[in-house]
Amino acid sequence: MDVLKERDIKNIIVGATFLGSGGGGSPEHGLELLDSLKKERIEIKVEMHEPEEMKNDSYAVMVAGIGAPRAFKEKKFGPEAVYAFDMISKISFLGGKKITHLMAGELGGFNTMVPIYVAIKKGLPVVNGDGNGRAVPELSTGLYPTYNIPPHPLVLANSKGDSVIAYLNDPMDHTAAETIARQLAVGWGMLAAFATWIVNKNDIINCLAPGTLSLSRKIGEIFEELKMKGDVEALSKELQKIRAKELFIGEISQLEFRTEGGFDFGTTTIKGQGKYEGKTMTIDFKNENMLAKIDGEIVAMVPDLICMVDIDKFTPITNADTKEGQKIAIFGVPAPENWRKSPKAFECWRHILEKLKYNGDYIPLK
Repeated sequence: MDVLKERDIKNIIVGATFLGSGGGGSPEHGLELLDSLKKERIEIKVEMHEPEEMKNDSYAVMVAGIGAPRAFKEKKFGPEAVYAFDMISKISFLGGKKITHLMAGELGGFNTMVPIYVAIKKGLPVVNGDGNGRAVPELSTGLYPTYNIPPHPLVLANSKGDSVIAYLNDPMDHTAAETIARQLAVGWGMLAAFATWIVNKNDIINCLAPGTLSLSRKIGEIFEELKMKGDVEALSKELQKIRAKELFIGEISQLEFRTEGGFDFGTTTIKGQGKYEGKTMTIDFKNENMLAKIDGEIVAMVPDLICMVDIDKFTPITNADTKEGQKIAIFGVPAPENWRKSPKAFECWRHILEKLKYNGDYIPLK
């Protein structure tokens, strides 16, 4: 057992932003949740348990936010997540499952903080792990569907405490779950919380991404230690210890961006600098970074992570933070082991890659 305090949580937000691979929500909103706890004079303290420490009859649940980034900024967020947790806890208890832990569904500056926020409010522990070891754009692109963990039941809640329980005709229909969740978020002013994916310790260890909260904290500590120096070479050396590989350094020369079906599609073009002078990297994204090429040759792709750092601010960034003229460093991180164990783990990305005009097989990060 480990105890997370304010500094630990801030470092987790930074590290989870890095591992979010361009998505997972704004760290600004994650820090706002932390500040809201301080304003309520709630002690910033939460136990973090390893999956192995969970009892055989204990269960963890994922809680996250869903909606438009602008709505999160303008309307704030917080009570929705607690309402969603309370409701799914009630119906799970009636079904014979006692929820004892909170767990992140993905890594990112916001959605990794949401379950920590709820855990602090409810006095419960969080699990050292998450559902994907990265951020994902859709409920159907992830380890949960890969290993047949159903989004069932699905609970959604708004800031007024209104809750909806959705029972899917096909418990494994993650696309239906996403449609329901997004439509309700639209009806509630583009902002809602949802809770689903009730898992035990064996699910977390054998199917999901254990150990990622402590990994995020370690990455956050690296950035905290090196920020004053602003030394990218030193950062690359330290990040090698967590298996991150420097892929490219340069300046964003062009951003192509479009919104389609509620998602942000685009291509980031980076002109190389220093040892990458004369080379060009392109990163295709759908919310998260999907495919990275240097001079047309693929160097990283999903499910592996393509992570971005603003060199001047010396902080990890998302695709919502990028702009032309910005100097960034790109790192590749191998996806957690459970992504590599199942042949289905790449197939869930294929429909996105085909839209990006890639029809080949998975090319692992070297």
